[in-house]
Amino acid sequence: MKTVAILGLGNRGSVYADGMSKNDKVKIVAVCDILSESLRQAKEKYGVDESGLFLDEEDFFKEKRADILVIATLDQLHYRQTMRALALGYDVLLEKPVTPVYEECKAIAEYAQKQGRKVVVCHNLRYTPFYQTLKQMVADGKIGDVVSFEQSENVGFPHYMCSFVRGKWHRQALTSPIILQKCCHDLDIIYWIIGKKCETLSSYGALGYYNEQHAPADSTAHCFECPRKDCPYNATTFYVRAHESLCVPYGFDYSDENILRYLSDKDNDYGKCVFHLDNDVCDRQTVNMQFEGGITANLIMHGFANETHRITKIYGTKGYLEGRLEHGIITWQLYGKRKRKIDVNKLILKGEGHSGGDAKLVEDFVDYMVEGKQALGISFVSDSVYSHKLAFTAEESRLQNGKTIRIGREL
Repeated sequence: MKTVAILGLGNRGSVYADGMSKNDKVKIVAVCDILSESLRQAKEKYGVDESGLFLDEEDFFKEKRADILVIATLDQLHYRQTMRALALGYDVLLEKPVTPVYEECKAIAEYAQKQGRKVVVCHNLRYTPFYQTLKQMVADGKIGDVVSFEQSENVGFPHYMCSFVRGKWHRQALTSPIILQKCCHDLDIIYWIIGKKCETLSSYGALGYYNEQHAPADSTAHCFECPRKDCPYNATTFYVRAHESLCVPYGFDYSDENILRYLSDKDNDYGKCVFHLDNDVCDRQTVNMQFEGGITANLIMHGFANETHRITKIYGTKGYLEGRLEHGIITWQLYGKRKRKIDVNKLILKGEGHSGGDAKLVEDFVDYMVEGKQALGISFVSDSVYSHKLAFTAEESRLQNGKTIRIGREL
């Protein structure tokens, strides 16, 4: 049995902790988080002893606490914490993005190799039955040679509002550009399935709607004071209906009265108008890419869908594949032949997050660390750095009004 420590028991850290707590090949023995409520969660939910609970990162890193460290903190902290973990001899499961700085990504990959340690990045889409099926079908030549790839990341307005306007990822300086923070998954999927390097790239994008220019004339800075109660973004009506969208500590009281009390705090961003905040990340962006062999690829991301969903279309010399991740149905058609439907839903346990990707990521990671089994989707940091490079280059292009940039094969 391998022992596990978790640094950052927020939303993503809790997902990985939940999965590992159900796996008898590993045991969670230590947790570090800045919130005392998270430590209570670690004790009550995962049975972590008091001696393994840490509020202070410095105390936590005084010695190695386990075989494996899960790092699920904010993007800006990843470099410092991962380098400290590698120096102590941990193998690491690292939440994406690796870091918001390309040179830091490379440094982590190089140091992991030098220390002889493993760093696996949480590209959970790679573990979904949907994308694993697409990957295998393309690799098996089911549509001939790939000529074009279309990926759309349609971010539902509730998710965009909660994470990228009001939430922890609303400012690039505090986390990272949205094309890295949200879409490194999509760029990784494109690169992973095509299986070749990108040669050139260009990107356009902007924050065009969630800003002061679009604030209704009678709107107020805080939703609880605003007369527009019918506004789809009004916090006092939205979060009472969708309280699971709130990022709140373990044990939070979700009664209507407490939610309204929570949102009436004027220092609480969740209670503020989406048009009167200091957010600066894009609410729409496109990326155009050309890969080796003349393969073209396009990614579109926007924050205006009614619900979050991804649509993938892959065109080859003999046929095409397409589908919506959340529906779990892949359409496969050879040119001149009838369409066939492939249903991957039976491979997903009911209620598993990210279309089964979260649970499979934990299962495959544990099997790799304990038994050495290397699954199809596993993404080591050296591989992730290249797909991250696409995101960094896209942001560089966007800031230069869509300038086409040539990308080298190497990191």
